[in-house]
Amino acid sequence: MYLLCLFLLATVSADVVPSQPPVEPPLRYDMPPPPETARMSTRNVFQTFISMPLDHFNPQNSDTFMMRYMFNEQFFGGPGSPVFILVGGEWDIAAGWLLAGNMFEMARENHGYMVYTEHRYYGQTVPYTNFTTENLRFLNVDQALADLAYFIQNMKQSPQFADSKFILYGGSYAANMVLWFKQRYPHLVVGTVASSGPIKGEVDFTGYLEVVHDAFLAEGGEQCISTIRQGILDTVEALKTEEGRRELEQAYRLCSPLLDYDDVYELGYFSGLISWRFSGSVQSARPGVLQAICNNFAGNIYGTTPMQKIGGYIAQTAGLQTCWTIEYSILLGTYSNPRSNSRAWYYQTCTEYGYYQTAPRSGTVFDPLIWLSVDFYVDICKQVFSERFDKEFVYDAVERVNLIFGGLQPNVNNTINIHGTYDPWHALGVFEHDLKENSPTITVPRASHCFDMQGWLNTDTIRMTQTKQEARRIVASWLN
Repeated sequence: MYLLCLFLLATVSADVVPSQPPVEPPLRYDMPPPPETARMSTRNVFQTFISMPLDHFNPQNSDTFMMRYMFNEQFFGGPGSPVFILVGGEWDIAAGWLLAGNMFEMARENHGYMVYTEHRYYGQTVPYTNFTTENLRFLNVDQALADLAYFIQNMKQSPQFADSKFILYGGSYAANMVLWFKQRYPHLVVGTVASSGPIKGEVDFTGYLEVVHDAFLAEGGEQCISTIRQGILDTVEALKTEEGRRELEQAYRLCSPLLDYDDVYELGYFSGLISWRFSGSVQSARPGVLQAICNNFAGNIYGTTPMQKIGGYIAQTAGLQTCWTIEYSILLGTYSNPRSNSRAWYYQTCTEYGYYQTAPRSGTVFDPLIWLSVDFYVDICKQVFSERFDKEFVYDAVERVNLIFGGLQPNVNNTINIHGTYDPWHALGVFEHDLKENSPTITVPRASHCFDMQGWLNTDTIRMTQTKQEARRIVASWLN
């Protein structure tokens, strides 16, 4: 049977072109719209573009590009009524966010006009068709915030919005943006809602996987953590021998052996196959999801041995159709695409934020995956953008952002700062105290990334529902 399995593995490797997309680190969030909107008509949502200066800080540069935005005026109460802007981040904007969700409810309750803006270099808002390193130089948060300021000023020139109060809502990276916008352009908006904002840039972000570990421990207990820990330890041990490698290849459904079992970058990518799937489960978890995964570990649903359980879990939760092709060159190819959201966002991690989810050194189940290092992530910066994007460059770039915006000590008024304890990104946000007396922080147990942006869900805990309601009440008080 063992030889037959090896034969089948070799056959798959030789004859089947895997349909599975490359595995990417969860550095970028796609912001999927509320699920109920998939069946809704979009007749109330309209799309258009505005001409935007390419460089807001150089008056000698007259180049422009077309910035996409969507709007829905079904609740608009007429001139002077409020405007709610959902700020886009590192994703394609989608009409669904103007048909449901907590900002939609805010607009309904306050007779507001709804807008969804798209971030430069993402979706259909592309200053250049080819994202060369040179062409990406205008991709940074300073320019993106200036885009929003220009956009709002343009709206205010219309008589129907001249006296309107503006509210910004943003999630994930866009939560950083709305919070920082309130600091930099306080005269343009009355308040902002920042959902799950990792406002502190950090290169060696071990805290991400520490939160993932803690979430599985809290939901599944010691038995679940023991299974994960043993599975990863067995995997690392299997890397050392030929027999172990063959067992590992079967357990993890690899299309072929790793190209070089001694190459730190190949091992880094394989380590990512493991940790990034656990990360994804936690970052998007609704109450009960992690318990179900742990129950499947205990019930041998994913496999029999600890290593098989890890491999089976990864395959099942990722919807693996054939097998995994784990080659570092393929990961580099993903970010070398001449124009893609992934390439644009990785550029921002190299030049502004880091956010690299490295192996902890604190006793978590992920500690043995030592190849998930700063060197691994920064090598991608050097390979796909420029050799000058080395570790010193990245650390300096992140330090600049923290200096300019204040890191974990932002000076901001009228901002609702929302986090969930199961969101790994909350480790880079302010979650234990209010930003100011008029800028409350709400941190919710068992909540994951951007949970508050959705409308009511039947999986919501009472505290989750209360948080959504509280945000709407505070926003209403700003408008009244």
